[in-house]
Amino acid sequence: MDSRKLGGIIVIISLLVLGLMLFMKVKYDQQQAMACIESCGGVGVEACGIDSCPYAKETPLSWIPIIASLFAASLCGIGLYLWFSKKEKVIEQKEYDLSKLDGLERKAFQLIREQRTGLYQKDLAGKLGLSRVKVTRVLDRLELYGLVERKRRGMTNVVVLK
Repeated sequence: MDSRKLGGIIVIISLLVLGLMLFMKVKYDQQQAMACIESCGGVGVEACGIDSCPYAKETPLSWIPIIASLFAASLCGIGLYLWFSKKEKVIEQKEYDLSKLDGLERKAFQLIREQRTGLYQKDLAGKLGLSRVKVTRVLDRLELYGLVERKRRGMTNVVVLK
């Protein structure tokens, strides 16, 4: 899963949690106000005073929704960062020592280097205009120098950079 999708999922989940926390806070405040009105005999909180209402006092558990909301908000920030961050691909250019190669080996190496996913050995022979035996000898030397490797694919080989 890429970072953009993960960021979107985190943002959605954190917004749902924040919405749920807000809904619960509103419902809790409504219930608290109704309990205060009932404790004052139905006169209203303003008439009997907020200090006389036993339900309007702070409890140690009243910090839990605040902490949960801060946590959800920070998750939302992380999700937004992941969603909007650009993924930079770092392509490392490996340096190869081509000083030991002759012209034909150098040309074969350049053709293999141009193909990022590899090159079939028979296609290399066609591009170089050489027999398969000669290409095998060229590839043997390139493998000896640690520049390429051949990977078996069915009845043929794919040549890739090392």
